[in-house]
Amino acid sequence: MFDLSNARFAFLDIETTGLSPWFGDRICQIAIVLTEGKRIKSTVDLLINPERTLSPAAFHVNGLDESKLAIAPRFEEVTEQLEALLKDTVIVCHNAKFDIQFLDNEYRKLGRSVEYPNLIDTLVLAREYFELPSYSLHHLAEDFQVSTNMPGSRAQADAMTAKNVFFAMMDALKTNSKPLDDYIGIYNSPAWPEEGVYLPTELSEAINSGKRLFIKYMDKDGETSERWISPKEVIGLADYIYLQAYCHTREADRTFRLDRIVEVAVEVPKE
Repeated sequence: MFDLSNARFAFLDIETTGLSPWFGDRICQIAIVLTEGKRIKSTVDLLINPERTLSPAAFHVNGLDESKLAIAPRFEEVTEQLEALLKDTVIVCHNAKFDIQFLDNEYRKLGRSVEYPNLIDTLVLAREYFELPSYSLHHLAEDFQVSTNMPGSRAQADAMTAKNVFFAMMDALKTNSKPLDDYIGIYNSPAWPEEGVYLPTELSEAINSGKRLFIKYMDKDGETSERWISPKEVIGLADYIYLQAYCHTREADRTFRLDRIVEVAVEVPKE
C-alpha cells in the first residue's frame, strides 16, 4: 500500500512531433520530476532525436530547435535511463493516454511492450472528483492556485505543474479518506484506441465544446490563414488525423489536418 507522504512519484511530460503515433509521430522530449512524497529528489529533461521533422502545430507549442534534436540521442539510446528513472515509482501524467501511447509506440519499434502497474492520470482524477469548466493542465493550475511560471523547457514546466496540481488535488480530496492506491490505475499497451483518437486536452475540449472556433491554419506550402469554423467530426484518413468542420469564412464544409492548426480559441459568447 502506498503512502502519499513518502511514495516515490515520477511526474512525466512528453513533447512529440505531432498528434498521433499511429501516423508516424515520435517523441522528441521527455521531462520527469522525481519526488519522495512532495519532496523533489531530481529532475530530468531529455531531448530525443525523433528522426523526423516537427509538425507546424508541435513547433508552435514546444518551440524546440530541430538542429538540437538532430544531434540528440535516439529513443533506443535512452530506454535504460528512462526505465531506471521510472522503476518502482507511481507515474503521474496529465492526459496519460495521449502521452503514454507515444511511449508504447517507441517500445513497439524496439519489439517490446510496456506496462506501467502504478499510474495516475491527473486529467481522469480531476474529471472524476471536481466540477470545473476546463480540465486542461493550465486551467487546473489556475483553479487550484498553482503557479505555472516555471523555469526550464515547456516539458519540464508542465511536469512540475502536474506535480503541484496533483498534490493540490490530493489535499482537496483528504476529506474522502481514500488511500492513494484507490487513485492508481494500470496501463497496458493498447491496440488502436477504442474510444477514438487521443488528443491534447485543450484541443479536445475546444473541438467538443459545441462552440465556434477561431483557428490559425498553416497549409502545406507554409501559408497561414485565419478563420472561424464549427467542428463536426475528427477522422483518421490514410495519411493523418483531420477535423471536418463548417468553415464560416468560406461558407462551406472543409477538412483541416489537425497538425497544421497552429492556434485555436473557443468563441466567447457576448454578454
